[in-house]
Amino acid sequence: MNSELANIPPDFKVLVSGILGPEGPAIDAEGRLHVVSADDGVILSISETGEVLEVAKTGGRPNGLVFNSKNEIFVADAELKAILRIDINGEIDVLTDSYEGTSLGGPNDLCFLPNGDLLFTDPVRRPLPDPAISPVYRVTPDGKSSAFADELAYPNGIALSPNQKQVYVSETRAQRLVAFTINESCQLIDQQLIRRFREPGGPDGIAIDVEGNIFQALPGIRAIAYLNPAGKMIDLYHVPSWSPENLAFGGNDMKTLFVCGSAQNSIYQFRHSIAGTKLV
Repeated sequence: MNSELANIPPDFKVLVSGILGPEGPAIDAEGRLHVVSADDGVILSISETGEVLEVAKTGGRPNGLVFNSKNEIFVADAELKAILRIDINGEIDVLTDSYEGTSLGGPNDLCFLPNGDLLFTDPVRRPLPDPAISPVYRVTPDGKSSAFADELAYPNGIALSPNQKQVYVSETRAQRLVAFTINESCQLIDQQLIRRFREPGGPDGIAIDVEGNIFQALPGIRAIAYLNPAGKMIDLYHVPSWSPENLAFGGNDMKTLFVCGSAQNSIYQFRHSIAGTKLV
């Protein structure tokens, strides 16, 4: 994509810069934005004015974040090869670090199922052209792990639909966004291709508005695709010099999208006309 092309989203601005390897935007119970500095191994809270406060340090390379109803933080830490739980007092424990006796490879992103189980991606981190085929895993609140979906080409971003009936997963090396339909027991019953992207899109993080429209980060082309629930392109946001990787809705009305761009070590924000679903 021509770096001079620009389709800048509404009310676009840089919220804060200087966060090394920003990832995993998530909103806590009080509506506060949290991100990680993957390079520094810390979790940060960011105010509406861009003030940054360190709230926890994992000692590894944290990536995805999500909060539960108790306002506990769950962290996918790639270097520690574990899913961590951080309680409201800041105490850290390992929820899971293995599957059937085998260590995890490097967890990336995560979301909750309606029944309280946690889904997480754990891509095999092999260099291209290896497709890095990996499962998506689920873990119960008491730490029991199982496979949720198999045979995905570098599963990356993950999110739950507003009606809580579909789980979206970005397959980075297949250049695809797929959806897994779940039943009332949160068991997988079907899989659907939502959209295939052109090289070198590299689909990463996902955010979804309350009408089911999808924002898909495409760092390989420095863009965010805005799709309807069927995968049709509504818009393609491209800002010269940014490289959006992960994103989440927040703000008082849930109509602000916060975007992490590690190439510039910055957190961006812009407005959307429809409220977003909270990352859970």
